[in-house]
Amino acid sequence: MSILQDAEEPTSVSSPSIESDSDSDDESLEAAEQSSVAAKPEEKKFVKALRTGTFPYISCNVLRGKRHTHFGDVESFLYVLFFFSYAGPLPKKDIEDAHEKGFVRAVGCGRLSHTRSWPEQLAKWADGDPLEIVKSKSYYIFYSEGAMDLIDSAEVKDCLQNNWPEALRHPIRSLLRTAFVAFRKSVKGGRTELSHAQFISKLDEWLVKYSELEHKYSNCPDFKDPRLVDISLASHVSC
Repeated sequence: MSILQDAEEPTSVSSPSIESDSDSDDESLEAAEQSSVAAKPEEKKFVKALRTGTFPYISCNVLRGKRHTHFGDVESFLYVLFFFSYAGPLPKKDIEDAHEKGFVRAVGCGRLSHTRSWPEQLAKWADGDPLEIVKSKSYYIFYSEGAMDLIDSAEVKDCLQNNWPEALRHPIRSLLRTAFVAFRKSVKGGRTELSHAQFISKLDEWLVKYSELEHKYSNCPDFKDPRLVDISLASHVSC
């Protein structure tokens, strides 16, 4: 069993090689199930909530009931990035409508037409048993073939085909692969330890590589909101 570590400290134990064979992958998954022991009972009394968030986006460590760290936040963003990347961009009209409504939707107005579901093999991420969700997520992050099994699945390929212009399908697939590989390389002591700066650097590299596609395919409206201008000016003045 590992020693309880500071939430912000990287794990100091050695981790299996990320390019290793399946035996090493098995060792990594076993470590994932044993790592980052939970806080002691006396430490829990000051915790307002041991686990919060939307299940599909919660990190493996938090789903196990372990300490919430900034590494977990970055892992959560991986799941957000995957879902929005494979599902395709929102229509420009929907973004404009949401902006006009202050990005607030009335309770009980029903499912929006552009709302998409998770891939079938990930449906249990939404309402399954936390430890079963951990096993599923761990496969895609810790196993060398896991991410590609997901990215190359029929449903994800179909979504890329139907929701993205042809020129963007390969770049989006490349983005997903780059993100999952980065997390796999960061696994130590059974949890991901990719920092915010490391993840952003990978995204920046991708943006530079495909920069010529940004203006041609961007569907982001050019909002002319004086409130946003005021905020922007205020931030510059305060600096």
